[in-house]
Amino acid sequence: MPNLYQTVEELDDIAYTGSRSTQLEEGDDDNDYDDDDDSATDAGKGVCGETLGLPSDFCDNERIEYGLETLATYELTIRIGIAFDQLDMIRLAVQHRASLIEHKTKNARTTKTNMAAQADIDEAKGRAQLLAARYNDNYDRITKLRGEDYDARKDEGGGGRLRAIDQDKDLAIANMAVARTLGDSKKSGSWIWSVFEVSEASSTEQAQWFRAKAEKDRADEAVNRHCAEFRRTIKAYDAMSALWRDAAARTDGGERAYAFKTAAMWEGMHRRCALEYERARRNEIPAERLDQTRVCILRHVY
Repeated sequence: MPNLYQTVEELDDIAYTGSRSTQLEEGDDDNDYDDDDDSATDAGKGVCGETLGLPSDFCDNERIEYGLETLATYELTIRIGIAFDQLDMIRLAVQHRASLIEHKTKNARTTKTNMAAQADIDEAKGRAQLLAARYNDNYDRITKLRGEDYDARKDEGGGGRLRAIDQDKDLAIANMAVARTLGDSKKSGSWIWSVFEVSEASSTEQAQWFRAKAEKDRADEAVNRHCAEFRRTIKAYDAMSALWRDAAARTDGGERAYAFKTAAMWEGMHRRCALEYERARRNEIPAERLDQTRVCILRHVY
């Protein structure tokens, strides 16, 4: 595949050589050339300093008009590779900032050390934001080169996993050294940690996956435990009602009336508990099934 950067450099050399030869032909003698050396040099700098446009600088119609479709394909391939390199640098910058925060928490004790540590953290944050801004600029050019008809779901390459970075949300990483607090289970990790292939996942990413899987298992256990308590309570109310009705059949007078009243109380509690159980569980799952989880494990939907 042609090197786009090499092509741009060759065009630059051609422009510089052409401007230099033209200046030499226009000179009458050495003295004239020496007198005009400054102006010729300025003219040469003007030609060499001109910025050559890339295919991403043009719209779709202009690329078709100027015949830049092939160059646009090469530039798109290069920019996708650059995007993954930039993401790798961003991840390292975010990890560096997280390590500085952890170091400050453990070691900074005085006001002076706190301020010095915070200055390093702010500098690392600025570095990560700068890298993210460069990535977003590159991603904008990728989007422009792809065109309006691009569908990421049909992209079999790695470029389909790219997206713009939200500097307020995506430049973060979970702390794997501390226990989770209230609300952490509802937070999802940034996409920059899962954009690479699964085989390239780091130990931190694997720990995040296993932690999420453990949380799901605990949630399933809680659902099954509550459903089991519902079934046990319903059966207990039914058994108590049957006992009091048997007692009413063996007595008479006031004791019989009290036994029927107590049996009716247990029957009412049985009906209310059964109704609450029907409202709480999923309709498509039988009431007596032991596994009443709200996620179907057989379908591998997590």
